[in-house]
Amino acid sequence: MTSAPNWAPNVEAPSWDKGLHPEDAKDWDEPIPLEPPPAPPLDASKLRGIGAMAQAVADSLQVPVDLPAWLGMAVASTAIGGRRTVSPKPDWVEPVTLYTMPVAAPGEMKSPALGLMAKPVYDEQKRRRDEDKVAVVRDQQDRRIAESIVTDAEGKVIKAKDADGRKKARTDLDLARDELEALGEPKVYTQLIADDTTPEAATDVIAEQGERLAVLSTESSFLGNVGGRYAKNANPEIVLKAWSHEPHAVNRKSGRTLLLERPNLTLGLAVQPGFLTGMGETGDVFEARGLMARFIFSMPASRVGDRVYDTDPIPGAARLAWHEAITAMMTAIWDDSEYREMDLDEHARKSFRAFWEALEPRHKAHGDLASIEGWAKKLPGQVLRLAAVLTLFEDPSALTVHGDVMDDAVALVPYLIAHARLVSDLMSAERQSKLGPARAVLDWLRRKTAEGHIEGRFAANDVEKGVRGQAWCTEMEDVHDAIDVLARSGWLRQIDPPERKEGQRGRPQKPRYVAHPDVSGAAPSRVTSINSMSRGAA
Repeated sequence: MTSAPNWAPNVEAPSWDKGLHPEDAKDWDEPIPLEPPPAPPLDASKLRGIGAMAQAVADSLQVPVDLPAWLGMAVASTAIGGRRTVSPKPDWVEPVTLYTMPVAAPGEMKSPALGLMAKPVYDEQKRRRDEDKVAVVRDQQDRRIAESIVTDAEGKVIKAKDADGRKKARTDLDLARDELEALGEPKVYTQLIADDTTPEAATDVIAEQGERLAVLSTESSFLGNVGGRYAKNANPEIVLKAWSHEPHAVNRKSGRTLLLERPNLTLGLAVQPGFLTGMGETGDVFEARGLMARFIFSMPASRVGDRVYDTDPIPGAARLAWHEAITAMMTAIWDDSEYREMDLDEHARKSFRAFWEALEPRHKAHGDLASIEGWAKKLPGQVLRLAAVLTLFEDPSALTVHGDVMDDAVALVPYLIAHARLVSDLMSAERQSKLGPARAVLDWLRRKTAEGHIEGRFAANDVEKGVRGQAWCTEMEDVHDAIDVLARSGWLRQIDPPERKEGQRGRPQKPRYVAHPDVSGAAPSRVTSINSMSRGAA
C-alpha cells in the first residue's frame, strides 16, 4: 500500500481517535469522590473557653454549637484588634485575625446567638464611647479655636501694610499653625464594631480607629457591598489586605488620602445559604480574588425538628467568665500600642510541622483538596491564627503558643476541610467553583457511556458539544477547567497524541481522554438534587 503524500490532510488513525485500548483500563487509582462527605459535628471542647460559652448558648437557644462558636472566635479576634502576629518559623508571620462565616437558614436564631456572644464587645464599646465624650467635645472646641486663630492670622498677613508688619504677622501665623498641628488627628468616638457598611466607609473607620475594625453581622449586606452587588464596581481591596495586614492607600478625587500601614479587619458573618447560591456575577470577585479562601466556614446541620422547649439558661458563671475574658483581652491587647509577635514552644512546633507535612501531599494533582485548593493553601495559616486566638483568650499577656493548644487547633482540621467543601459545593450550584462543572461533565460521561455513545477515548470537543447550553458552559475554557478537575480527582486520564512525523502537515492532533472504569458502573452524582436543595434552602 502506498503511503499518503506529506501534503495530504491530517487524518487521525481510528486507533487513536476511537475504539477501545486495553491499556486504558489498567493502573487506575481509586478516584476522589466529588460529593463532599457528611460534615462532622464541631467538638466545641477544642475551642476551649470559647467553646464552653458557645455550648451554653447552643443549649439555651437550641442551635448548633458551631453557630455561636465561630461567632465567638470572631469576637475574640475583635478584642485582639490585630495587635498580635504569630510565627512558626523565620520569615513566616501570620496576623492574628479571623474571618469566620457560619451558614444557617432563616429562623436558625443567628441574631440571638450573635447578640449573646458579642455582648462583651458591645458593652465595652458603649463604656468607651461614654468615656470619649469629654475628650471628643474638648478636642472639637480646641480645634475650632485653633482653626479660627489660624484664619485670623492669615487675614493679618494679607492686610499688613508693610514688610515689617507682614513679617510679624507671618510669625504669628506660624505659631498658630504649630498649635493646630500639635492637636494631632481629631479625636473620635471609639467604634469597635460595624454592621451594615460599605468597604469605603469601613476603610474610613479603620483609619480613624487605630487601623482596626470588626464587622459582626447576621446579614450578608457587607459582602454584597464588597462584591459590587449594590454598586457599579466591586471593591474587595480593604477586605483582602486587612486579612494579611498589607499596606493600603486610598486616593480620592475629593477628601483626604488615606495611607494605612497595617490595617486589620475581623469578620464574623452568619449568612443564609441563599447568599452563597445567589451571588451571580459577584461570586467571581470572591472566588477569583481569593476572598472566600480567607474564611473559616461552618455549615452545621439544623436542629429544627429536634428542639425542646424547656432549656437550661446560660449559667451566670459562664456569662461572667466570658465577659471578663473578652474585657481582659481588650485591656491587655486592643489597648496595646505595640504590635507583638507570638512564637510556638517546642511541642507546638512539632505538632504544627507534622500537620503541615501531612497536608502538603494532598495539594498534588490527585489530592483530595482539588475542589478547594485556593482555600486549602491558606489552611496552615488559619491553624496558626486559631491557636493564637485560643492562647490569648486564656492568657492575654501570652506571647507563646503551647503544644496542647496547637494540638486542639490541629484537631479541628478535618472539620474545617469538610465544611469548606460543603460551602464550595453550595457555591458551585451557581458556578462559583469548579466542582459544579466537573460534576456536570461526569454526569454527562456516565449517561453517554451507559447509552453506548462513548466507548474508549474522547476529545474535549466531544464534551463541549454534549454540555453546550448548560449555564456554566460559556466557552471552551470552561470545559477544559472541568476536565482538569476530573483529571486531578482521578476520574479521567489524558492520553497524549502520537508524536508528529517530520514534515507532517495539517492541524496538530489534540489530546484524548479516557474515563475511569467506575464511570460506566457508578450511579450518577447528585449535582442536580444538591443544586435544587441549596436553592430551596435559600
